[in-house]
Amino acid sequence: MHKSVTWEQEEAAGGPVLTGARAYVLATACVALALLLRFVLDPLWHDHLPYASFFLAVLIVTQFTGVGPSVFAMITGFLLADWFFVPPQHSLLIDDRLNQFNAVLYFPICFVVLFFSLRARRALAREQAARTALGRLAAIIESSDDAIIGRSLEGKIVNWNAGATKLYGYTEGEAVGQSLAFLVEPERANELAPLLERVSQGEHISHFETIRRRKDGQLVEVSLSISPVRNSSGQIAGVSTIARDITERKRAERERERLVGELQKALGEVKTLSGLLPICAHCKKIRDDKGYWNQIEFYLRDHSSANFTHGICPECARHHYAVLFPNKDQGQ
Repeated sequence: MHKSVTWEQEEAAGGPVLTGARAYVLATACVALALLLRFVLDPLWHDHLPYASFFLAVLIVTQFTGVGPSVFAMITGFLLADWFFVPPQHSLLIDDRLNQFNAVLYFPICFVVLFFSLRARRALAREQAARTALGRLAAIIESSDDAIIGRSLEGKIVNWNAGATKLYGYTEGEAVGQSLAFLVEPERANELAPLLERVSQGEHISHFETIRRRKDGQLVEVSLSISPVRNSSGQIAGVSTIARDITERKRAERERERLVGELQKALGEVKTLSGLLPICAHCKKIRDDKGYWNQIEFYLRDHSSANFTHGICPECARHHYAVLFPNKDQGQ
């Protein structure tokens, strides 16, 4: 995503730029030195080139400060040149046509210098900001656990990060220059072309799940995000693929589906009894849906998950096997 660079960032990135009071101190010092230099050269130049040394001062100020101090140096230098070195001296009047012409050219030339100086500074700032952003992006890509692969429009791998090496087992030297098809299973060879066709038309594909083969021959389940890469003109110049290992997640999903299936199967086999059951008042047999009378334990066995074991309760034992249980009250 493109991010604009602020003027402060441009100045910080464009070189040693002075701001605030320090900038005006530099402008004042440059103009003062230009005045001193012009006084020194006055025996040689006389009335010629009255603005030359001050133009040099403006040139220096524009390289190290902003617009305000540069304009301050321009105006101050112009006034000092007219007052001390343009006839009639100690006056702001300009009688000579050549000096009038020089005065007319002085400000446009200074502003042109200022314009190109600021433009060059901002261009340098944008370039440095872009390099910083690219370096930061490269660091993020290289440290990502996901496999990030860049491909050209011809289908060749041009970028291969550490995450791709970890996921697929191939080093960057082994992968760069190859086609991405070397990771695709033969039976899945036809799935790649339609995806690339969609991406070449500007479409972004997210969370496409498939299987890839590692260098050691093992299969790995991955989720792919495929995006077009555009150049500064907005044209598609390549394809970016981000692959994430989802083997553990898919294994957990299959295990969960297996457990759910087993639970549903178990629930389907559970038998329940409900409603009115016709039961004999004497023998306790139960009549089934077909009209047959069944022992109660057989009926419950067939209509529930219960099983029975047989025994004799104490009362039945005394009733049916009285000889084994003498009556304690017999003498009464």
